[in-house]
Amino acid sequence: MHVLSFKVHLTNIRGLHANLDAVHFHLETDKPHLLFLTETQIRCPSDAAYLDYPGYSMEHHFLQRAGVCVYVRNDICCQRLRYLEDPSFSILWLLVDTGMDKIVYACVYRSHSGDQETTRLFGHLSEAADEALHRHPDAQFVALGDFNACHQDWLFPYQRTDHAGREARNFAVSLGLSQLVKQATRVPDVDGHTANCLDLLLTTDPDRCIVTVSSPLGTSDHCLVKSVSTFSPPDYDARSERRMWRYKSADWDEMRHFFASYPWQQDVPVGGSAKWFSADCVQAEQLKHSAFLAWVNARDRKAPDLITKKRAFNHAAKSYKKALKRARFDHITHIGTKLSAQPSGSRAFWSLAKSVEANFCRPTLPPLVRPDGILAHTAKEKAGLFASLFAHNSRLDTSSATPPTLPHCDSSMPEVRIRNKEVLRVLCRLDVNKASGPDGIPAIVLKACAPELSPVLTRLYRLSFRTGIVPKSWKLANVQPVPKKGVADPTNYRPISITSILCKIMDVC
Repeated sequence: MHVLSFKVHLTNIRGLHANLDAVHFHLETDKPHLLFLTETQIRCPSDAAYLDYPGYSMEHHFLQRAGVCVYVRNDICCQRLRYLEDPSFSILWLLVDTGMDKIVYACVYRSHSGDQETTRLFGHLSEAADEALHRHPDAQFVALGDFNACHQDWLFPYQRTDHAGREARNFAVSLGLSQLVKQATRVPDVDGHTANCLDLLLTTDPDRCIVTVSSPLGTSDHCLVKSVSTFSPPDYDARSERRMWRYKSADWDEMRHFFASYPWQQDVPVGGSAKWFSADCVQAEQLKHSAFLAWVNARDRKAPDLITKKRAFNHAAKSYKKALKRARFDHITHIGTKLSAQPSGSRAFWSLAKSVEANFCRPTLPPLVRPDGILAHTAKEKAGLFASLFAHNSRLDTSSATPPTLPHCDSSMPEVRIRNKEVLRVLCRLDVNKASGPDGIPAIVLKACAPELSPVLTRLYRLSFRTGIVPKSWKLANVQPVPKKGVADPTNYRPISITSILCKIMDVC
């Protein structure tokens, strides 16, 4: 049976600014579906675009000394549940639709704010969870984050119980949640202090989830919690149409021209992603993880060299962060040098510039939020949503409008003449890379057959101009949504109409 894995990672990042390179490195190498970060320690910026990473979208609830955020891979269908959130708490709610299951996530960061505030936080969390499960009764529920809680009967190292631990366990019991993190997740700052399990993952479906603990990201003192869930996708009919290419009918002269003019000397990848990190980064990350495992092993055995292992891990973590910073700087410098060396406006310049702008990544259209709050994630649903929105924005109410008064004009327009020579010139100058309109006639065919088609098209254009009739296919357009800012809200897209090339030729002539 085919099984799909769904990877959800969590860590207390202890400052997203300071560890941003490590977060981006982790997204590029591990490619989790969701990466939840707590204690981001960022005031809400006017523009958070510098925190983004290609292939991911980010949702955040930033607070100066607290805050949470999540990186969501672009192939994941999700919706922010803002109606459940309280601005005074560092809690972010997310509904994820995998296509097989729906999962409600609550990412929590609880600071050391006193027993009364802790009770209020868990009261809000319980009420919001009840509301979420009431609205989505078929969804699983996962609460994860840094709870800063201790419980001698429930949480590693099982030594003491505090008020937060009692509240967290009561919350889990009331909702039937299982706590899956069974080892320490915080690396002590002071030698001799006990390592505690502070980062928890509570779920209503523990049997399908495997949790492991890995070394921290960057210089954070909290480990990375990795969760992998398995899903069995439904069986779809595998039959599909097969497209056959007639290579004997291809324009090989144009193909040869393309190969001859392509900037092969430029180090621009075609598809995929260009890794900004170097082999030194990979080696530094491996050394850091090895040092972490050595410290964990010494801690579990209560070995006499525990402090030495801990210091070795701290040194490896700092070296790892320096390697990432150096690699990112070298990468940016290299790209800048290559851009400055190319003639401005040249084909090689724009090929490289477009790759840099997209950061060598081509994400797909993300899930969209309908007016009723439901997610649209299939191609048909998205197309219908855009069609309704663009059609609504294009309607003008002219029922009570008064026709404009046009001033008298003494000038006359000379007779319009459409000449075969001009039509041929426009056909020969067509850009064969331009998309064809709804009629499906590509530019490459018109250009390759320009001498044969120009007389026919000239007669067609003259007839259309003389009779005032335009072919119906010329009035149609393929509308392409182009994002302006946020990608989840359909109103943040503007329509680009791709019309018939034949109609454009007549307009030029």
